[in-house]
Amino acid sequence: MTTFSYILRDTGRLLIRHWFLGLLTLLTTSVMVWILGLTTLFSLNVRHQLSRLESELVVQPYLKKGAEVEKVAEKIRAMPAVLSLKPLSPEDSLAKLQSRMGSQSRALSLMGTNPLPWNFEVRVRSAREVEPLVRTLMGMEEIDDVVYAGMVVQRVASLSRVTSRAAVVMFVIAILVTSLVVYNTIHISLYSRREEIAIMYLVGATRSYISTPFVLEGTFLALLGSLMAVGGIALAYLPGIRILQENLPFLSLLENPRVIGQFCLLLVGFGATLGWVCSCIVVMRFMSSTIRPD
Repeated sequence: MTTFSYILRDTGRLLIRHWFLGLLTLLTTSVMVWILGLTTLFSLNVRHQLSRLESELVVQPYLKKGAEVEKVAEKIRAMPAVLSLKPLSPEDSLAKLQSRMGSQSRALSLMGTNPLPWNFEVRVRSAREVEPLVRTLMGMEEIDDVVYAGMVVQRVASLSRVTSRAAVVMFVIAILVTSLVVYNTIHISLYSRREEIAIMYLVGATRSYISTPFVLEGTFLALLGSLMAVGGIALAYLPGIRILQENLPFLSLLENPRVIGQFCLLLVGFGATLGWVCSCIVVMRFMSSTIRPD
C-alpha cells in the first residue's frame, strides 16, 4: 500500500512539474480522439442513411387469378430477405394508381372492370438481397409477374458496398493516425525526463516503480483528453444534425440519445485504453534501450 501511495505521489509530481508537456499530450489526444469520433459518426450516418434507403426498396409480386393470397403471403414472409409484406387488393391497387395519376386517372374509368390482380408490397433487408428474392418469387407458380426498380437496386447495392469499404478504411486510418500521434507525444514527454529516470535508476529504484507513474500519467491524460473530445463532439454534432434536419428533412441521421451516449462511452474507453497501451510501449522501449545503466 505504501509503494502504491508513492507511485501516486510521483504521478502527481510528474503532472505538476511538467505541466506544459502534460498539456501538450492532453490537447493532442483530445484533438485526435475528437477527429476519430467525428469520422466514425460520419461513417455511421452514411451507413444509417443507406440502410434506410435499402429498407424502402419495394419488390411488387403480382398473383395469378385463383391463387390463395394468405398462403402465398405466408410463404413470402418466411423468406430471410423479406423485411415486411403488405397485401394490396385490386381495389387498393386501383386507388393507389389513381392517386398517383392525379387528373389523368379519369382514363382508368374507361377500362370498365378493374384489371389489377392481388399483389404485395415486399420490403427487403438490403439491396443485395433484391435480385435473389426476385428470382425466387419468379419461380413460384402462384406469381404471375414481379415489378421492381432494377437499376435503382443495382446502384444502391454498389453504393452500399463502396460506402462500407470506405468507412472501414477511414476508421482504420483514423485509429492509426491517432495512435501514432499519441505515441509520439508521450515519447517526447518521456524523453524530456530521461535525466530524472537515470537518477532513479542510480538510487536503486526498480523498473516497475519507475515506469508505473509514467504509464499512469499517460493513461490519465488520454482519459481526460477523451472526455474533452466527447464534450466537443456533443457541442458540434448534436446542434449540427438539428440544423441539417431542419434544412434537409429527407436525411435520416443518428440522433438517438442512447446510441450517441453509448458511442461516447465507447470512445472514452478507447481513448483511455489507447493512452495506456501507448504509454506501456513507450516506457518499455525507452527504458530498455535508451537509459539502461552500464
